[in-house]
Amino acid sequence: MNDMAKVIRSGGGQSVELPEGYRFEGEEVRIHREGERIVLEPADLELDPETGLTIRELRALVTEAEDESGDAEWDTQTMLREFRAEFDASRRM
Repeated sequence: MNDMAKVIRSGGGQSVELPEGYRFEGEEVRIHREGERIVLEPADLELDPETGLTIRELRALVTEAEDESGDAEWDTQTMLREFRAEFDASRRM
């Protein structure tokens, strides 16, 4: 089941009042788009310095590549560059 959150308009912006169980520690969150979705993540997630991706995103990338390649060898640097380009493009949508 999807829980609901209240959208509050303030000046020219908006804020979302998160229900209990969805709240974050700290004062900031990272925000990005995935298609029509808006994703919030803790601001203190560790990012890979070369790609700017979270560890979770890197793991998903490696898993996807392994699934697609089977036993074939693959170039992780090329794969990371391609994924980063796709990821950046999806955030601009």
